[in-house]
Formats: sequence, C-alpha cells, structure tokens
Amino acid sequence: MEDIMSYKRNPAVQCWIKHIIEGQYNENEKFFYTIFGHVKRIRIIGTIINKREQIIEAIDMDMGLEENLNSNIRLDFDLDDSTGMIRATIRNINPEKFNAFNKGDIVEVMGRISKYGEYISLWIEIMRKVDEPNLILLRNAEIINKIKYGEIQEIPEKINLDVGSKDFSEEIDVKTLFEKDGEVSEHDEIKEKVYLVVEEYSTRGNGINFETLKQEIEIPESKLRNIINDLILESRIYESDNDNFEAF
Repeated sequence: MEDIMSYKRNPAVQCWIKHIIEGQYNENEKFFYTIFGHVKRIRIIGTIINKREQIIEAIDMDMGLEENLNSNIRLDFDLDDSTGMIRATIRNINPEKFNAFNKGDIVEVMGRISKYGEYISLWIEIMRKVDEPNLILLRNAEIINKIKYGEIQEIPEKINLDVGSKDFSEEIDVKTLFEKDGEVSEHDEIKEKVYLVVEEYSTRGNGINFETLKQEIEIPESKLRNIINDLILESRIYESDNDNFEAF
C-alpha cells in the first residue's frame, strides 16, 4: 500500500466532494463549514480523471501547506466521486512513488482541505487504491447514515469572520457521527475493539500480526481488513516494518 502519513490534527470527516463544494470557507480559521459542521480534514473515495506533474513556481508557495519544501515537484490528481470534482495535491515528494496511481483508478484519500481564490484543494496525507468494490458501497452507506441520523447543521449563507462574533472552534466528535437513538453502530463497536487489542499488544512491545488479531477478533477476514484500513486512515494505528500493527 502506497501511503503518506502525517500527524493527526483534526478528525478526518468522511463525506462526498459536494459537501465541501457547497460549504462556506472561513479564511481566518482555515476551515469549511459544512452540513457536518466545522471541517478541516476529509476522507473521500473518487476516480482519478486526470494526473499532472508540475514544477512549483514562487506564486504557488503559499497555497496552504505548512511544512518546508525540499522539492519543487508537485503532483495534482483531479478526483471525481459523481457528486463533484476536487483537486488533490501532493508535493515535497519523489513523484516516482506515485507511478502506480493513474487515470481511471479509484482511490481513497485523506487529507487537509483549503481554498485559494476560487480553487479548493485537498492536500494529500494518505492515498491508496480501492480494489474492493464493496468498500465504496460501505463508505456511501455510512455517509447516508450520517445524513439521515446524524446532527446535520445548516450552512450559513455568509460566515462572519469576526472571531468574537461566533465560536466555530468546537471540533466534531467523531464518536457521535454514526450514533442512532443513543447507540453506536456495530461497525464502530468492532472497530473500537480492534483498536483496543492493537493498543494492548503495542504496550507489550512489538504490536500484533494479522493472524493473531484475527484470532482475537472473530469476524470475517475481509471485514477485519476493512476495519484495519479505517484505523490506518484515521491515523490511530500503523503497519510497522515487521508487518505488525501498532497503535500510535
């Protein structure tokens, strides 16, 4: 799996591209206000409809990234999820690491969103190919579930940028996104159980391999792999060099 890891800052909100396009951007606080509330980082699934490699010019240097750049190469991926299109960007990398990602590939991307002028960008933190069609159905079902049962918020027509006028600093509680009638979904309960097992083995030293984890969590292998992918994308666990899973 090709991926780019970064430190977790704000929870990555699972959504469709249209939710960002239809949101209001707060230039001062650098977030989008959407039906899911205050959003800085997202996780989406989309099809690559175009891929470009560009040389970064001086005018591009202040378009949202905070880290120092050691490379002047930038890769842009135009992603379409049938609800809208967004540009996903990665820079300060060796472009050869992304040779496996090409036009027509379906990918799951997690990263930070920003707006520069009229252009919305998704700065890639993690990107991987989606080889399991059922994962797309699962992600869409989860988003529909959030819209149907979650705390959907009304998007203001215009955001008052006066910091003292309204507090938009409250973070989204990801644990409540899939709650229905006060209950957490079965998927989230199993995911928490998997995380706790990985965390427990991590405190012992070297984490836990997949086979041992499968014995600890008695669920179908495909479902376990999807949950592991979720936890990796949420930056809660990672796969170590010895193929064990460890908690951050």
